[in-house]
Amino acid sequence: MIGSKVDESEKRISVGDLSEFVKLCLEAVGAPEKVAEVEGAITAEVDLVGVHSHGVQLLPGLVEAIRDGQVNPAPRLVVVAERPASVLYEVDRGIGRYVSAIAMDEAVARARKYGVGVVAVRGVGHWGRGYSYALRAARQGMIGLAFTNATANFPAWGTNLPSLGNNPLAIGIPAGTDAEPVVLDMAMTQAAIRRIMDAAESGDPVPVGWGLDEEGRATTDPRAILASRRFLPMGGHKGSSLAFVIELLTAGLTGGLLCFEQGKEGKPDDFHGASSKLLIAIEPFGLWLETQARTLKDHLKSIPEAPEQGAVRWPGERGLLCKADYLQNGIPIRQPLLEELQALGRELAVALKLR
Repeated sequence: MIGSKVDESEKRISVGDLSEFVKLCLEAVGAPEKVAEVEGAITAEVDLVGVHSHGVQLLPGLVEAIRDGQVNPAPRLVVVAERPASVLYEVDRGIGRYVSAIAMDEAVARARKYGVGVVAVRGVGHWGRGYSYALRAARQGMIGLAFTNATANFPAWGTNLPSLGNNPLAIGIPAGTDAEPVVLDMAMTQAAIRRIMDAAESGDPVPVGWGLDEEGRATTDPRAILASRRFLPMGGHKGSSLAFVIELLTAGLTGGLLCFEQGKEGKPDDFHGASSKLLIAIEPFGLWLETQARTLKDHLKSIPEAPEQGAVRWPGERGLLCKADYLQNGIPIRQPLLEELQALGRELAVALKLR
């Protein structure tokens, strides 16, 4: 919990040590140093802002996928089509965070020259969290937009079978060198699937509206939702429609695997290199965007809160509060994951340096 008292029995790790652990583990299974370094930094930063479902928790699965040859730890981006401000790349099951990061960097470079840069990539593994790439652009003074498709995992509105992916999007907006960027990150499901998986592991119920059971009934049992793969779209038909168009902006634009094609007939799923990404950078027309962003933040904070809805937060603010806590006290690692990471470290001869 943000701002809560540190549990002395809870094991914690600094962001630097977590990043280094991820880097060394990936190097041990064949990732080049530059790839492993980017993967480590992005993974640790996701945990640093409190989204543990998309951070180091994914490392054991990634290591296994690399060892099995399902994810390529040394990807090469091949140009398929190119225009002055845009490019389409293909990679062969490329490791997701690194490919997405350098794709956004390429979009930023083109935006500096042309005002906008557009990079699309097909054949990419799991990118962790879209936040990382929208933030990457915003930190360079650009508006950043990041889209991905995913394996079909929720019923399109009006259907009762998994037919669309949750297809996350992220938007980052710079707020000046002395202020944190605004970053929106959201999937099209009512809740991130990893949050439902975490609830199932801990034995906790989930709110009504997150998913259905095999009979199509609303349930608070996360295991029933995972078994049925009927994760409900946020906003009903609105979330379903957004997922549909993001599918076309990613796999449609790139010629990659559509959501319902992934994981079938020997094809990989989104975790193992089947997803398509779209990264866009837009250069602001002037410094007023930064000023307006700060002004809008201040305006939101000036409005009386509705206690039943929780504290007023602008997009990305909650993670920054968590970051302040974790920088001081370390990033917590829950016990089952800690044991898994320690076992992985012993196997790969990489030390997990806890605080």
